[in-house]
Amino acid sequence: MKSKKLMAVIVAIIIIAVIAGGSYYAYHYETTGTMKVSAADTSTGLTGVMDVNVTFSSIALHSVNASSNSTGWTNYSLHDKTVNILNLNASNAAFLSNLSVHAGSYNKMKIYIKSVTVYINSSLQGIYSLNSTVSLHLAHNFATIVLVHPVTVSAHSTTSIVTDLALANNIHLSTKTFNISATVDVVS
Repeated sequence: MKSKKLMAVIVAIIIIAVIAGGSYYAYHYETTGTMKVSAADTSTGLTGVMDVNVTFSSIALHSVNASSNSTGWTNYSLHDKTVNILNLNASNAAFLSNLSVHAGSYNKMKIYIKSVTVYINSSLQGIYSLNSTVSLHLAHNFATIVLVHPVTVSAHSTTSIVTDLALANNIHLSTKTFNISATVDVVS
């Protein structure tokens, strides 16, 4: 008699676990899409610079449905991804991550940068010698980008964005400073 009750309890627990797990999976699967994030630099004018290695630590997305600017942010780790973005454009942008995000529209984005290192391959204005490596001081650890048009991610699909850091406007070699500002282009 005890074994029948115990067996019934075990079967009930298994059924509940399967239903709960299936419901969670169905909800998550039905409400997420992919945001493919890449980085580029379409600017020109960094004479004597060979590489600009940027280490991205994370991205935060702001939902258009949020009640204020201080709420509605979701953070996504980029695992300190370092890429050389010098002279990259939308067609050959450096891949950062495929983020699994809730389907919806996003109107702001924060890009968190851990470090920026510049490799100089010629003498620059008497400041740096040939083949110098310069670690830049970050004026801020992130850039907040207000998107002109909200980026919409649909369930089961991929939306690709390219973040253009406009290096020529943001790198100040004379002060070893990197001011973070960027624009975002929706590619697909």
